[in-house]
Amino acid sequence: MWRGGRAASRALAAARRPRGPARPRPPPPAAGPDPPRDRAVPNGGWSAAMRRHYRRLLDMAAAGAWARLPSYPRARQHLPGAEAPGPAGDTRLFLRAIEGDGAGFEYAMFLNAAERRLLCLFQPGPYLEGHPGLTHGGAIAAIIDGALGTCALAVAGKVMTANLSIDYLAPVPLGAVLLVDGRAERLEGRKVFLSCHVRSADGDALHARATGLFIRLDPTKHRAQEEGGGR
Repeated sequence: MWRGGRAASRALAAARRPRGPARPRPPPPAAGPDPPRDRAVPNGGWSAAMRRHYRRLLDMAAAGAWARLPSYPRARQHLPGAEAPGPAGDTRLFLRAIEGDGAGFEYAMFLNAAERRLLCLFQPGPYLEGHPGLTHGGAIAAIIDGALGTCALAVAGKVMTANLSIDYLAPVPLGAVLLVDGRAERLEGRKVFLSCHVRSADGDALHARATGLFIRLDPTKHRAQEEGGGR
């Protein structure tokens, strides 16, 4: 009873004291930006064959020598310091510019850094048509350039395409599943020489072969160009 009486007295005294303005509550911590969506995973546009070969490559990667590479809508999201100064506004990586599952470039890349080799599983969608029912040669060139460029990036850092030579050997039907097998053959100073073969994913047909020359960018000049908005 005595303790309860003293507690009630203190509460009454506190209620009678004048109160100042309430202290504002600190704002909740700002939520970070949502991570970009990884596009190199199965979606509704992937065929059963694309999914089957993707699982095969995932099993190969589980052994440890190979690694699946994530793929994002913007080029800068693939590089360290993705929020570094650069061109303002919305941009899209060319191979990820077509919206809609299965409509354009559907692909997943796997890298073996020790062998300087890259495998790119590729399914061309209906928006990549050249002749009726067939994939445009420019789309084949684009996926080759993307695969070899990614391989060169892993070997030498930031690079640019200097030369790409392609022999087209057999047409590619829309929706077919291909495997682009690229590798870095040698490095000479800032030059990276690469080669690749484009086969059906089951290995039955050779559709194209190519060689590429990529040049490693001068870090100082490239940084100045990025900060200047590409000027």
